Amino acid sequence: MNFYISNFNSDAVKHLISINILVYTATFVFSQYKIENILSLYHPLDNRFEFYQIFTHMFVHSKRLFLHIVFNMLALFMFGGQMETLLGIKKFLVTYFLSGILAALLQLVFNTSILYYFVHSLDFSQAKRTFDYLNQEQRINLYSSMYSPMMGASGAVSGIVGAFARYFPEHKIFILPFPFPIAVRKALLIFIFGSLISALFNLAPGVAHFAHIGGILSGYFIGNFFLKKENRF
Repeated sequence: MNFYISNFNSDAVKHLISINILVYTATFVFSQYKIENILSLYHPLDNRFEFYQIFTHMFVHSKRLFLHIVFNMLALFMFGGQMETLLGIKKFLVTYFLSGILAALLQLVFNTSILYYFVHSLDFSQAKRTFDYLNQEQRINLYSSMYSPMMGASGAVSGIVGAFARYFPEHKIFILPFPFPIAVRKALLIFIFGSLISALFNLAPGVAHFAHIGGILSGYFIGNFFLKKENRF
Protein backbone atom coordinates (compact mmCIF):
# COMPACT_ATOMS: atom_id res chain seq x y z
CA MET A 1 0.00 0.00 0.00
CA ASN A 2 1.25 3.50 -0.82
CA PHE A 3 1.39 5.31 2.51
CA TYR A 4 1.17 8.76 0.92
CA ILE A 5 -0.98 8.77 -2.21
CA SER A 6 -3.99 7.21 -0.43
CA ASN A 7 -4.16 10.20 1.94
CA PHE A 8 -5.40 12.38 -0.91
CA ASN A 9 -8.06 9.92 -2.07
CA SER A 10 -9.93 9.42 1.20
CA ASP A 11 -13.40 10.95 1.21
CA ALA A 12 -14.15 10.40 4.91
CA VAL A 13 -10.82 11.84 6.01
CA LYS A 14 -11.22 14.90 3.79
CA HIS A 15 -14.74 15.52 5.07
CA LEU A 16 -13.75 15.07 8.71
CA ILE A 17 -10.86 17.50 8.34
CA SER A 18 -13.09 19.98 6.51
CA ILE A 19 -15.80 19.83 9.18
CA ASN A 20 -13.26 20.31 11.97
CA ILE A 21 -11.76 23.33 10.22
CA LEU A 22 -15.21 24.82 9.54
CA VAL A 23 -16.29 24.40 13.16
CA TYR A 24 -12.99 25.86 14.39
CA THR A 25 -13.43 28.86 12.08
CA ALA A 26 -17.04 29.27 13.20
CA THR A 27 -15.97 29.55 16.84
CA PHE A 28 -14.15 32.76 15.88
CA VAL A 29 -16.56 34.16 13.28
CA PHE A 30 -19.61 33.57 15.49
CA SER A 31 -17.84 34.00 18.81
CA GLN A 32 -20.90 35.65 20.36
CA TYR A 33 -22.73 32.33 20.26
CA LYS A 34 -20.05 30.49 22.27
CA ILE A 35 -20.19 27.48 19.95
CA GLU A 36 -17.35 25.77 21.81
CA ASN A 37 -19.40 25.84 25.02
CA ILE A 38 -22.39 24.26 23.29
CA LEU A 39 -20.47 21.48 21.54
CA SER A 40 -17.88 20.59 24.20
CA LEU A 41 -18.45 17.64 26.53
CA TYR A 42 -19.22 18.49 30.15
CA HIS A 43 -19.25 16.11 33.07
CA PRO A 44 -22.67 14.38 33.36
CA LEU A 45 -23.09 15.89 36.84
CA ASP A 46 -22.67 19.38 35.38
CA ASN A 47 -25.99 21.04 34.52
CA ARG A 48 -24.50 22.11 31.17
CA PHE A 49 -24.15 18.50 30.08
CA GLU A 50 -26.17 17.40 27.04
CA PHE A 51 -26.16 13.88 25.64
CA TYR A 52 -25.29 15.05 22.11
CA GLN A 53 -21.99 16.43 23.41
CA ILE A 54 -20.60 12.87 23.51
CA PHE A 55 -20.56 13.15 19.72
CA THR A 56 -20.10 16.87 19.04
CA HIS A 57 -17.06 17.39 21.28
CA MET A 58 -14.99 15.61 18.62
CA PHE A 59 -15.48 18.54 16.24
CA VAL A 60 -14.52 21.48 18.43
CA HIS A 61 -10.98 22.51 19.38
CA SER A 62 -9.37 24.98 21.75
CA LYS A 63 -9.37 28.56 20.48
CA ARG A 64 -6.40 29.36 22.70
CA LEU A 65 -4.17 26.60 21.35
CA PHE A 66 -3.96 26.52 17.56
CA LEU A 67 -1.65 23.50 17.65
CA HIS A 68 -4.51 21.50 19.18
CA ILE A 69 -6.37 21.29 15.88
CA VAL A 70 -3.18 21.31 13.78
CA PHE A 71 -1.73 18.17 15.38
CA ASN A 72 -5.06 16.35 15.39
CA MET A 73 -5.76 17.04 11.72
CA LEU A 74 -2.18 16.27 10.74
CA ALA A 75 -2.35 12.88 12.48
CA LEU A 76 -5.75 12.19 10.90
CA PHE A 77 -4.32 13.00 7.48
CA MET A 78 -1.18 10.91 8.00
CA PHE A 79 -2.87 7.76 9.32
CA GLY A 80 -6.49 8.13 8.29
CA GLY A 81 -6.03 7.77 4.55
CA GLN A 82 -4.43 4.35 4.78
CA MET A 83 -7.01 3.09 7.26
CA GLU A 84 -9.96 4.35 5.23
CA THR A 85 -8.57 2.71 2.10
CA LEU A 86 -8.00 -0.51 4.01
CA LEU A 87 -11.22 -0.67 6.01
CA GLY A 88 -13.63 1.14 3.76
CA ILE A 89 -15.61 4.22 4.76
CA LYS A 90 -18.14 2.48 7.04
CA LYS A 91 -15.63 0.56 9.16
CA PHE A 92 -13.33 3.56 9.22
CA LEU A 93 -16.07 5.82 10.59
CA VAL A 94 -17.10 3.17 13.13
CA THR A 95 -13.48 3.04 14.33
CA TYR A 96 -13.20 6.82 14.42
CA PHE A 97 -16.40 7.66 16.28
CA LEU A 98 -16.50 4.64 18.57
CA SER A 99 -12.90 5.31 19.63
CA GLY A 100 -13.77 8.95 20.28
CA ILE A 101 -16.75 8.01 22.43
CA LEU A 102 -14.89 5.34 24.42
CA ALA A 103 -11.94 7.70 24.89
CA ALA A 104 -14.25 10.37 26.31
CA LEU A 105 -15.89 7.86 28.64
CA LEU A 106 -12.51 6.77 30.02
CA GLN A 107 -11.54 10.39 30.63
CA LEU A 108 -14.87 11.01 32.39
CA VAL A 109 -14.25 7.97 34.60
CA PHE A 110 -10.83 9.37 35.51
CA ASN A 111 -12.27 12.83 36.21
CA THR A 112 -15.02 11.30 38.34
CA SER A 113 -12.45 9.33 40.35
CA ILE A 114 -10.61 12.57 41.11
CA LEU A 115 -13.86 14.22 42.16
CA TYR A 116 -14.79 11.21 44.30
CA TYR A 117 -11.38 11.25 45.99
CA PHE A 118 -11.58 14.93 46.93
CA VAL A 119 -15.22 14.81 48.03
CA HIS A 120 -14.72 11.79 50.28
CA SER A 121 -11.49 13.14 51.72
CA LEU A 122 -13.25 16.28 52.94
CA ASP A 123 -14.65 16.56 56.42
CA PHE A 124 -17.81 18.54 55.70
CA SER A 125 -18.17 19.52 59.33
CA GLN A 126 -15.02 21.54 58.75
CA ALA A 127 -15.41 22.04 55.00
CA LYS A 128 -13.92 25.50 54.71
CA ARG A 129 -10.94 24.67 56.88
CA THR A 130 -10.29 21.48 54.93
CA PHE A 131 -10.60 23.31 51.61
CA ASP A 132 -8.05 25.83 52.85
CA TYR A 133 -5.59 22.95 53.31
CA LEU A 134 -5.73 22.15 49.59
CA ASN A 135 -2.93 23.70 47.60
CA GLN A 136 -3.61 25.60 44.38
CA GLU A 137 -2.91 22.59 42.16
CA GLN A 138 -5.36 20.42 44.11
CA ARG A 139 -8.05 23.08 43.88
CA ILE A 140 -7.54 23.39 40.13
CA ASN A 141 -7.75 19.62 39.72
CA LEU A 142 -10.96 19.51 41.73
CA TYR A 143 -12.50 22.30 39.70
CA SER A 144 -11.33 21.07 36.29
CA SER A 145 -12.46 17.49 36.90
CA MET A 146 -16.00 18.75 37.32
CA TYR A 147 -16.34 21.95 35.31
CA SER A 148 -13.75 21.99 32.52
CA PRO A 149 -15.31 20.70 29.28
CA MET A 150 -13.67 18.12 27.06
CA MET A 151 -13.09 19.03 23.44
CA GLY A 152 -11.14 17.88 20.41
CA ALA A 153 -10.74 14.98 18.02
CA SER A 154 -7.78 13.57 19.94
CA GLY A 155 -9.58 10.46 21.18
CA ALA A 156 -11.04 9.64 17.77
CA VAL A 157 -7.77 10.30 15.95
CA SER A 158 -5.88 8.25 18.54
CA GLY A 159 -8.27 5.43 17.72
CA ILE A 160 -7.28 5.57 14.06
CA VAL A 161 -3.61 5.51 15.04
CA GLY A 162 -4.31 2.56 17.35
CA ALA A 163 -6.03 0.66 14.53
CA PHE A 164 -3.10 1.50 12.26
CA ALA A 165 -0.74 -0.01 14.83
CA ARG A 166 -2.77 -3.21 14.80
CA TYR A 167 -2.62 -3.54 11.03
CA PHE A 168 0.92 -2.22 10.52
CA PRO A 169 2.73 -2.78 13.85
CA GLU A 170 6.23 -2.63 12.35
CA HIS A 171 5.69 0.43 10.18
CA LYS A 172 8.36 2.98 11.17
CA ILE A 173 7.48 6.49 12.32
CA PHE A 174 9.33 9.31 14.05
CA ILE A 175 8.39 10.22 17.62
CA LEU A 176 10.10 12.85 19.74
CA PRO A 177 12.63 12.87 21.29
CA PHE A 178 14.06 9.94 19.31
CA PRO A 179 16.14 11.05 16.27
CA PHE A 180 15.47 7.78 14.45
CA PRO A 181 12.28 6.02 13.29
CA ILE A 182 10.79 3.29 15.46
CA ALA A 183 7.97 0.79 14.93
CA VAL A 184 4.55 2.39 15.41
CA ARG A 185 3.57 -0.24 18.00
CA LYS A 186 6.60 0.62 20.14
CA ALA A 187 5.98 4.34 19.62
CA LEU A 188 2.43 4.01 20.93
CA LEU A 189 3.58 2.05 23.97
CA ILE A 190 6.00 4.88 24.76
CA PHE A 191 3.24 7.44 24.21
CA ILE A 192 0.79 5.56 26.44
CA PHE A 193 3.38 5.29 29.21
CA GLY A 194 4.16 9.00 28.96
CA SER A 195 0.46 9.91 28.97
CA LEU A 196 -0.16 7.73 32.01
CA ILE A 197 2.67 9.35 33.95
CA SER A 198 1.50 12.82 32.90
CA ALA A 199 -2.06 12.10 34.00
CA LEU A 200 -1.18 10.59 37.37
CA PHE A 201 1.32 13.31 38.27
CA ASN A 202 -0.53 16.17 36.55
CA LEU A 203 2.51 17.06 34.43
CA ALA A 204 0.43 18.69 31.69
CA PRO A 205 -2.75 20.20 33.20
CA GLY A 206 -5.65 20.68 30.82
CA VAL A 207 -4.73 17.74 28.60
CA ALA A 208 -7.12 14.77 28.46
CA HIS A 209 -4.40 12.13 28.79
CA PHE A 210 -6.78 9.26 29.45
CA ALA A 211 -8.75 10.19 26.35
CA HIS A 212 -5.57 9.68 24.33
CA ILE A 213 -4.91 6.35 26.04
CA GLY A 214 -8.52 5.27 25.68
CA GLY A 215 -8.58 6.23 22.02
CA ILE A 216 -5.44 4.28 21.19
CA LEU A 217 -6.57 1.16 23.04
CA SER A 218 -10.08 1.35 21.60
CA GLY A 219 -8.80 1.74 18.06
CA TYR A 220 -6.33 -1.10 18.51
CA PHE A 221 -8.99 -3.55 19.71
CA ILE A 222 -11.53 -2.41 17.14
CA GLY A 223 -8.88 -2.94 14.47
CA ASN A 224 -8.12 -6.33 15.95
CA PHE A 225 -11.82 -7.24 15.73
CA PHE A 226 -12.00 -6.26 12.06
CA LEU A 227 -8.73 -8.04 11.29
CA LYS A 228 -9.86 -11.30 12.86
CA LYS A 229 -13.19 -11.04 11.08
CA GLU A 230 -11.40 -10.62 7.75
CA ASN A 231 -9.15 -13.61 8.39
CA ARG A 232 -12.16 -15.89 8.89
CA PHE A 233 -13.04 -15.63 5.23
